[in-house]
Amino acid sequence: MPAHFHQHGRHGTLTLADPSRRNAMGNAMFAALDAALSAAETRAAAESGERIDVLLLRGEGAAFCAGFDLGACAERPELLADFVRALSGCVQRLRALPCPVVAQVQGAALAGGCAVLAGCDFVIVAPDAQLGYPVHRIGVSPAVNLPALLANALPGRVRALTMGGALLDGRAAVAHGLATHCAATAEALPAESAAMVDRLLAKGPEALRATKRWLNELDGSGDAARYPAAAEASAAAAMGAEFPAMLRDFWAKQRR
Repeated sequence: MPAHFHQHGRHGTLTLADPSRRNAMGNAMFAALDAALSAAETRAAAESGERIDVLLLRGEGAAFCAGFDLGACAERPELLADFVRALSGCVQRLRALPCPVVAQVQGAALAGGCAVLAGCDFVIVAPDAQLGYPVHRIGVSPAVNLPALLANALPGRVRALTMGGALLDGRAAVAHGLATHCAATAEALPAESAAMVDRLLAKGPEALRATKRWLNELDGSGDAARYPAAAEASAAAAMGAEFPAMLRDFWAKQRR
């Protein structure tokens, strides 16, 4: 399975597990993510003795997630709209999960891979990670991500990041609000992420859940109605001529 969920006592791990494809998001990944998120939601809502109180989100291999499966989109541009809608659902479900979500990010977290992080409460990155939304070069809008991202970073920086398409390393990602913590080294990332999970598990789980619930309420990221409209703004790119032409040109250059 390209994504899976496992419970370890009071915490769970959701793993993107397609490292040979840099955990790219296509139909198979989104189907597996849907199942893994459903399992996480069930365990987060279980009775206190059986539930998870923290979820760790991680990716196998050199990259956390390189974004959408652009090869599939180059062959069938209409897939973009489906991918965008599925991505929106993933971000919304991570934000709505009642327990804290910690992301462990190494390598690339680009476009859709970066968008997923906006649904998390804590994002711990390696110093040499690469985060950002370099999607305008293929005619795609990152608007799908804005309902959650605007709750995490200052609006001016969100505007610059999503319209400028810059790629940020780990420390710059923290400074701009795409991440919350930067590990001391790439090698220390797993241990520092595990330590964050342990610190959260030592706190009152009901207090953390109440805090997350009210943060979502007050910053607007818990409003489910915000997500579909933003997703459709990004999905609309698949309906015009700009996206297919720019993507095919980009993909042809990548494959030379």
